[in-house]
Amino acid sequence: MTKAKLLCFFLLITVVGSASAEEQKIHQKVQAALDWELPRNDCKEPKMRGVGTEHINDDGTTQTYNVDSYQIGRFERKQKRWRSCVSKYKSGLLEDFQELESSAQYGLTQLQADIILGKMALIQSALRSPNGFPNGFPNGFPP
Repeated sequence: MTKAKLLCFFLLITVVGSASAEEQKIHQKVQAALDWELPRNDCKEPKMRGVGTEHINDDGTTQTYNVDSYQIGRFERKQKRWRSCVSKYKSGLLEDFQELESSAQYGLTQLQADIILGKMALIQSALRSPNGFPNGFPNGFPP
């Protein structure tokens, strides 16, 4: 009789143990969302050196530079490449945002949802900034 009770006890522990192990399994897309980190933004905004010639920026402000038209044209081409780089970076972030958002369909705990929502907020901050950095600064904080 004690062997039967012992056998039933081990079977019960095995069934309960395997059920809790299945509950603890995390879907691979949810795990990928939890492991996601903000990719590095390698886009470097060009700087114009000098003082003298007036140049109107995109936001309507006027800057003066001591350079010729060739250097201004060169600066504008660099600025165009930088804007293109930032645009590609932001489109990649938008794809990452959609991946994080779609991971919720596999079921999340409250802790997992909070972590993923924090990462989504970081992406939104980077998407809103003109240079692609969260909070507008490369490290997230003013220099």
